[in-house]
Amino acid sequence: MKTKDRNRMRTVGRPAARQRRPANSRPQKESEVQIQYTPAKPFNRNRFLLHLATVVAVVLALVFGMSVFFKTGQVVVSGAEKYTPWEVKEAAGIQDGDALLTLSEAKITARIRQKLPYVGDVRVRIKLPNTVKIEIKELEVFYAVEDQAAGWWLMDATGRIIDGSNAAAAKDYTRILGVQIKTPEVGNQAIAAEPQTEQDETQAETGPVIPTLPGTPAADKLSAAITILAALEKNGVMGMVETVDVTETGELMLGYDNRYQVRLGDTSRMEYKIAAMKTAIQKMGQYQSGYLDASFTIWPNDVGYKHFDE
Repeated sequence: MKTKDRNRMRTVGRPAARQRRPANSRPQKESEVQIQYTPAKPFNRNRFLLHLATVVAVVLALVFGMSVFFKTGQVVVSGAEKYTPWEVKEAAGIQDGDALLTLSEAKITARIRQKLPYVGDVRVRIKLPNTVKIEIKELEVFYAVEDQAAGWWLMDATGRIIDGSNAAAAKDYTRILGVQIKTPEVGNQAIAAEPQTEQDETQAETGPVIPTLPGTPAADKLSAAITILAALEKNGVMGMVETVDVTETGELMLGYDNRYQVRLGDTSRMEYKIAAMKTAIQKMGQYQSGYLDASFTIWPNDVGYKHFDE
């Protein structure tokens, strides 16, 4: 092969020449990569306030517009037996033409319960375009309490005064004994009255009056009664109890179904005590009667029984 052809072949097989890097250039490692931060735009208070005012204006416009178009046209009442639908509507304070979206369920409920004391639970619902639905649940009253003037009042298990009564009618309810209430008002909570004491004029004339030691505060007695009533309701034995005696808050007593006198002790574990009493009575014979001790002071967690003649 000629020398000229041999040189040409070497040229064809030779790799292409590499591009030269700048003298100061070198490959950049991953660990040397830098983060370029873009500075945040400065807070523009005027622009923010403008956006906020725009949003508020839109919301107010929507509410106002809906208030104009959605007006109360009818009130539908369900669950009422003691009261007529008209009485419930009047108590709620809802007028035809009231804006539906501005009605307050809390205020309506409070007004109904204040003016109609036999009402317990209240549920208010709005149905567009013009209807208000009021669902009520009336109370079953089981309890009666005496005031300082020997009048009787009906109340619920929370101590709310439901209605006035008298001594004869009170016998049809569970009577609270050992405490009286003062200035009762229908729809309000019962307030315990401290017993009135009369000064012995004869003793005052002959010598100094020896003060008597104060007993259990009346408020504690009423609180104990409400604790018992809540336990009766929880165990479903409200209508079977004739009397709840809170004369001594450490020796609480029940009269049950004209058959048993039940000792409960203090208010501790009251719900469980009533449950144990109920279970014990269910195990007793139909014609048995006597004393039951559910105070758990003599027999922890057990109920004692003794016949009236023993």
